[in-house]
Amino acid sequence: MGSIVKEAVVKAGKKVTRYRAHVRRAGFKSQSKCFDTLADAKAWLRNAEADAAQKRDEAGGVYSFLRVIELFVKTPPRRGTKAWSPTHLAYWAEHFGQRDIKSITRADINVALASLQSKKVERRTLLGEVKFTDKTVAGATVNRYLASLSSLFNYALDSGLIDRHPIKGGQVRKLTENTGRRRILTIEEEDALIAEAERSTWPPMALFLRLALTTGARKSELRNLRWSDIDLNRRVAVLPKTKNGEQRTIPLVMSVRDALTQAKKVRPLNSDLVFFDPKKPERPKPIDSVWKHVRSRAGLEADREDSLDRVVLHSTRHTAATKLVAGGANVIQAASITGHKTVSMLKRYSHLKTDDVVALADRLLEKRK
Repeated sequence: MGSIVKEAVVKAGKKVTRYRAHVRRAGFKSQSKCFDTLADAKAWLRNAEADAAQKRDEAGGVYSFLRVIELFVKTPPRRGTKAWSPTHLAYWAEHFGQRDIKSITRADINVALASLQSKKVERRTLLGEVKFTDKTVAGATVNRYLASLSSLFNYALDSGLIDRHPIKGGQVRKLTENTGRRRILTIEEEDALIAEAERSTWPPMALFLRLALTTGARKSELRNLRWSDIDLNRRVAVLPKTKNGEQRTIPLVMSVRDALTQAKKVRPLNSDLVFFDPKKPERPKPIDSVWKHVRSRAGLEADREDSLDRVVLHSTRHTAATKLVAGGANVIQAASITGHKTVSMLKRYSHLKTDDVVALADRLLEKRK
């Protein structure tokens, strides 16, 4: 039980009112604390009672879903618990919260998955505002959320907090994923895009595209690239935090290194960003409108019927990965450049053309005397 007692005390020669909060739970040590305001006392009391209730439940072998998340994120990753995201766990926490983790069934998870599938995709502006698009979450994204939940249950099972895993054994099925965007740029299309970028009202767009095509870096990684991340002598740039949460080093080909050398000469004194917004140099440049104009001028705006087969900025990443593999790099070498966390993810981007496949078969598979 919790209670608050009003007390009159003398402080600096004056009589003042203070509030003492008490928490008493059978089997646990009593707690109390004084506060200057009633609101502070009530807030502490709520937290203390929740902590006491949690300890009581845990003593009886009952762990809430939220409590298991707290333990999980503090535990070093092990086999089966590495694939998770804070955003994903936050979603599941909204659904299961203080529920006993042992009580969560496949039906509960499937209901939450159905809700996730109808969720609108969010986009965050440069000012940090969240806006919702007309698109719903893709099947691949839903499967990533499910992977995070499975990692959490793997941890709980290994730790003895649950007796069964409600996802494994096909109890909760993954969604079918599409093959993703398939467009690979030809040399002629690359040249057309670079040529139009060089005529752009924002001159750094050509350098941005060259970097994208020669590193396979994501748009967000390049927009946040800083001069302090670049070593022009060694011809490398270090991306301190990428989409998969890991640091990555990207190579700078000679032409890109030379272009960066020239760009560094005219960098503003009040910004370390390579691709800064001229109006607000402390912020990255919003490039969507510039990119769309370049793509349109290059004749690549909605040039194919299938939307997944059209040119988008991410096509530069697909193109770079495919060039690496077609040129003889194995998937491990290619992944070290493009930053794909798993080989399976990289394989989705590595679309060898028919001619490349035939040439590869001739070179490696045909027996010659």
